[in-house]
Amino acid sequence: MEGAFSGMALGMIAAPLMIVVGIMLCMTGWGLFFGVPVIIGGILAPLAGPLFGMGERKGKCPTCGTRVVTVADGRVHHCPACSKEFAVGDHEVAKAR
Repeated sequence: MEGAFSGMALGMIAAPLMIVVGIMLCMTGWGLFFGVPVIIGGILAPLAGPLFGMGERKGKCPTCGTRVVTVADGRVHHCPACSKEFAVGDHEVAKAR
């Protein structure tokens, strides 16, 4: 659940910023088109942040041991240090076949 808490923290930071920017946009003539959606996004940011953070997986590259943070989506990913391919399962990082 580490990813969910970091996503919530990010959402709590983004929420007041988006609400303030949305209010400022509402004071212009384009408030209906740009300001209201930004305000709604600011209200939903603390709720959406944990949803995005829950899919995050942390582990080490099976080839070089570099710490990687990625999403378990069943696709092959590349290590930023050694450029080798690896796959992320539900609970582990494994070499791609």
